[in-house]
Amino acid sequence: MSLARLENELIKVKGELGKVKNVNTSFDKVMSEMKILKDRAAANPETRQQISNEIKNNEIINLFSSIEEDLEQLRTQMSSQTLRKEELLDFIESIRTKKSIMFNETTKAIDFAEKTAEELESTHISIRPEFIGTVDMSGMALQLKLEKTGPSVIVSKERLGETLTYLLAKKGLRNMILDYGNARITFKSSVDVVLEAESGTIRDLTKTI
Repeated sequence: MSLARLENELIKVKGELGKVKNVNTSFDKVMSEMKILKDRAAANPETRQQISNEIKNNEIINLFSSIEEDLEQLRTQMSSQTLRKEELLDFIESIRTKKSIMFNETTKAIDFAEKTAEELESTHISIRPEFIGTVDMSGMALQLKLEKTGPSVIVSKERLGETLTYLLAKKGLRNMILDYGNARITFKSSVDVVLEAESGTIRDLTKTI
């Protein structure tokens, strides 16, 4: 399979997973309704008999049993794929040079950027917008007394958190690129970042996340 075909198949699987999530949500609703019936039947023998009589006239039992069999088969197939997937994940991680990371808080994303500087022993970090003109870098350099080189400002690792917090307050953190020399972080949003580096560096930087 070519890389293009592999990518297309992965896109297809990603789309199908959305349907699986919908099925899971729907089946949760089914189980909730079934539990209500179960509780009603357990509470009153007459109600139990009534439910039993009514349920004979529809396909509820057959459908529930059939769906459960299909789900069990799917679980078995997924289980058999787990070992193969683990082996492939090791391979993927060994060749990965880019990784998307989603944090649940902006402070954690900024902390990660600071820790990256520490781990890589970067004394200075170059910061520039992905799209020129979207952020007033000259104004920021003047305000924070930073060195400006072309579209970038140079920030010492000690002032990185302060600078990123300033950008956040000015709504300028999105699409900002941090260049550490041997790694790069792009803020796609205040909590969504893309890390680019050698595979071993990515593994070391993300192992504690």
